[in-house]
Amino acid sequence: MAVEEVEHVPEGTASPGKALFMLLKAFVGTGVIFLPGAFVSGGLVFSICLMVFIAAICLVAFQILIISQRAVKASYGDMGSILYGPWLRYIILFFLCLSQMGFVASYLIFISQNIGLAIDFLSHCTSPIESKYYIWMVLAIIIPITWIRKIARLSWCAIVADIFILFGLICVLYFSGAQIAQNGPGPNIQLINPTDFALMIGTAVFSFEGIGMVVPIVEGMKNPEKFPRVMNIGLPIVAAIFILIGTIGYVAFGDQTYASVVANLPKVPLSITAQLVYAAAMILTSPFMLYPALIIIEQALFGKGGLFGERSGRVDKKWKAAKNFTRSMVAVVCAIVSFGVGQDGLDKFVALVGSFACIPLCFIFPGMFHFKVTTNKWAKIGDIALTIFGLGMMIYTLYVNINSWVHPSSSGRAVPDPCPAT
Repeated sequence: MAVEEVEHVPEGTASPGKALFMLLKAFVGTGVIFLPGAFVSGGLVFSICLMVFIAAICLVAFQILIISQRAVKASYGDMGSILYGPWLRYIILFFLCLSQMGFVASYLIFISQNIGLAIDFLSHCTSPIESKYYIWMVLAIIIPITWIRKIARLSWCAIVADIFILFGLICVLYFSGAQIAQNGPGPNIQLINPTDFALMIGTAVFSFEGIGMVVPIVEGMKNPEKFPRVMNIGLPIVAAIFILIGTIGYVAFGDQTYASVVANLPKVPLSITAQLVYAAAMILTSPFMLYPALIIIEQALFGKGGLFGERSGRVDKKWKAAKNFTRSMVAVVCAIVSFGVGQDGLDKFVALVGSFACIPLCFIFPGMFHFKVTTNKWAKIGDIALTIFGLGMMIYTLYVNINSWVHPSSSGRAVPDPCPAT
């Protein structure tokens, strides 16, 4: 099985309708909840235009990625090896690991924040535990799930997580709409934020977190040649959902929109339920997001040609224990990063993951692949332009993001405070 396969896709059986559902399911996930906070960085008009632009570029990039896959007939990482050599495969696997672990680290910050807000509400602010320490409690749930080898056995987790995410998004739309209806637009809404707009770029790319599922979905279709049409329908729907959530959340709460808009919901039983349900969805999603990184690292250590040679946990229990320890440490590294970043840096961390780990996977590598498989001169020029665009955007947004850590804004981003001093 390819390391990019985040869930089981039966080969050659999926209809276009099922492929469309799987595409929407892959992209409309946990990342969308960070978009209203990202709109604060970009400004309303800039953010909407950027989301349309990024969706259009992603549509082109994903289409040429599929053309390349159909020509080479290989997984994402193996395409790099076949077309350019093993060195590019290693780079791609590195970015796949980094992006998936970055997603999970972001999720852990969000989860701990939501659990903390809910417990403070339920305990009337008498809880002695700071929210960031809930990361380690959540880790105790995630680690045993990462030991499961056959990800198809976790399909029930994916179904429950999808239901929880849908419930959470409906609650966000409901409470945001009610906030606008009762109190009007939030404070200090900007059309363009000239200071932090580059942070929005990283988060926008981060939200298209389903890039790793594009190739497996194509491989799972009965008629793969119909996938371009599926993508032409699916990606605009995804972009519309992203823009809807981002716009309503930002308009409702203005510059007081938190990195995760779920934290902006009023403290009532339904919203607390939504926070806990969304946190549960991310807990259930985290093992799936980590799965590609787990397979890549495990194969690098215990696979054919790996550091310790090809080792089977079925033959020797000590190697199974070593593999489980390795998988556990991957989750622990995510938790350490989450604990260090904290909720104060969540928005910048999400943008950092998008800028450094996601932009190459979305724009740079597809352009490089298609350049090798096409014979059309103008298509090659377009591939070069896409690759240069991705490199330029990656370098620029990385510079702005790192600068925002080194020289933080004096105003700072709003951070949830469920127990303000009276």
